[in-house]
Amino acid sequence: MKKRFLIPIMLLCSSLLFAQAVGERATPAPVQSAVDANGRTLTLDGPVKNILISNKAAIMPANALFLFPEVRDMQLALAKTDQGLGDFFSLIRPSLNQQARLSQTASVEELAAHSPDLVLLKATHFESTAKKLDQLGVKNFTMSLETWSEWQSEIVQLGALLGNPGRAEEILSLYHERLDLIKERVSQIPASQQKRVLLLQADRIDNTTSYKVAPDSWMQTWMVEACGAEPVWKGANKAAAGWSTVSFEQIAAWNPDIIVLISYSTPTASYLDGIYSSPIWAELQAVKDRAVFASPHDLMNYIQPVASWVLGLQWLAQTTYPDSFGDLDMKAEVARFYHDFYAIEDQAIIERLVDAYTTSVSANSR
Repeated sequence: MKKRFLIPIMLLCSSLLFAQAVGERATPAPVQSAVDANGRTLTLDGPVKNILISNKAAIMPANALFLFPEVRDMQLALAKTDQGLGDFFSLIRPSLNQQARLSQTASVEELAAHSPDLVLLKATHFESTAKKLDQLGVKNFTMSLETWSEWQSEIVQLGALLGNPGRAEEILSLYHERLDLIKERVSQIPASQQKRVLLLQADRIDNTTSYKVAPDSWMQTWMVEACGAEPVWKGANKAAAGWSTVSFEQIAAWNPDIIVLISYSTPTASYLDGIYSSPIWAELQAVKDRAVFASPHDLMNYIQPVASWVLGLQWLAQTTYPDSFGDLDMKAEVARFYHDFYAIEDQAIIERLVDAYTTSVSANSR
């Protein structure tokens, strides 16, 4: 009698053990998957340990990657990211100062020779680099990051790829916290008091200064609109793919309330001095009102699609509508940004970045 009961029990236990073993074999290893800016789905088998950020405009995907704590433990190789004002990434990873940077024009064979787990690059290099890396079996991920919409979607995808979607949500929450305050306040500004703003990229070649305006779809144009102002140049840049040079006659015809000068490779103060000392510019309303301003920067200019664009937007809102944003302490905002977004705890580094910001806008108070 006992044997008749014992045999079925033993068979049942064996079946359960077999089912458990099958289930364990059927459970796939954790994978990290995301869709890049060119619509490709990339799947990684585990954490990224060796990563390259390559080609021109490496500064933008580098800005995004450094927002995630995983970057601190990665073996990292960077292409040149210094636009001319310095390099802020080495403040987080001092070892970057002791290693050679990748050439911005490095061949796919050179990149592959590093045996990276992942190559991160701008979406504009899809045809020239990403597709060729695919052919060599080197995993790569493209990012565009040219607009706030792209920042939102691509930070989420990068978080998924790194296996840290929670940090991606936190990053976007930090952005929205600052954006919501700006939206709330500019919504209360009457249309009759809306300022007309002109952003000009200043460039000097052979002692000749030229000024350029951004395409309508670029973040620089959106930033002016997001702070409740009218970008007077909108519709004038027919090139759409890059900055377009404008004549002084066109600038005078726009005659904006406020002019903001931008230079990505050098401090903007020299251009500001040139305009205020020029008899040609003297008749513009913005010049008469002392409403021509040098754009803010620390080791990179804030008026561009890098992570600190939100600081540029806050500064722009306060500069355009000082009565509505008089309580905004930009020095404190710069310090808080680098603490919250980049987890910088070293007060000496924070002070260096705040001091650089303060110097960049000091000419505006002269």
